[in-house]
Amino acid sequence: MHNFLGNHLNVVEFAPLIFFISILIFLVVGWLYGRYQVRHSDKVVIRDSLATAIFGLSALVLGFTFSNASDHFDKRISLIRDQAHVMKQVYHSSNYLSPSDRVTVQNTLKQILALRISKYENIKKFDDLDSKNDALSQSLNTLNEEINQAIARAPVSTKNLADNILRPQLIHLLDIFQEGILNGKNHPPAIIDRFLFALLTIGALLSGYTMAVKKEEDWFLTALYLGLMGFALYVIFSLEFPHQLQDPQLMNADFLKLQKAWH
Repeated sequence: MHNFLGNHLNVVEFAPLIFFISILIFLVVGWLYGRYQVRHSDKVVIRDSLATAIFGLSALVLGFTFSNASDHFDKRISLIRDQAHVMKQVYHSSNYLSPSDRVTVQNTLKQILALRISKYENIKKFDDLDSKNDALSQSLNTLNEEINQAIARAPVSTKNLADNILRPQLIHLLDIFQEGILNGKNHPPAIIDRFLFALLTIGALLSGYTMAVKKEEDWFLTALYLGLMGFALYVIFSLEFPHQLQDPQLMNADFLKLQKAWH
């Protein structure tokens, strides 16, 4: 599933709906098949132990997927905050450089910030993301060269400060941005989503079948289950692909605040 989504990131927003519609279809198919069995068979037996095992496995994989997506989201938010913080530090520490070098470094930092804010805009596949990462990496390399050259030309009164404060901050900035570049494409193996899809659809098929055979059609609870399942899937995909399914203003809040302060 993630292999497909990775090459069609513009359809990620529809992934929860695809899952939801599939569950609904299998639920209806299971119910119709159960009605057919009741009409054409004298005795239909439901093995509760097997049904419970399937539902339990579905809950386990659903919980694991949610936990994994939540961990990825927390990691990304932490990286965003760390990136914004270290950029702010480097920007302030550029005051240790000569006036002309300070302007050059600060302009490059603004360029990096703009590239980072727009990184996930208008991307349809991972290749588009790779292109934006390449542009970001090039700007980071430029910043690295500019600051190292500027430290060598820094005024005598602030040269030690630039070397002992600005240089470590630069190293941290490069490291944290490189980690963010690598983390941006980090998603669970596609087989996990396929397994979850299979379990949820089979569980829905079994639920519909059981309702029909036992003549326990409670459509209120069925609608409630479908609504909660649809929302759960939306939450999972929102955590796994936050830049596609969540408000970009929310995801880039720290960067936007920093950009506003620099203008």
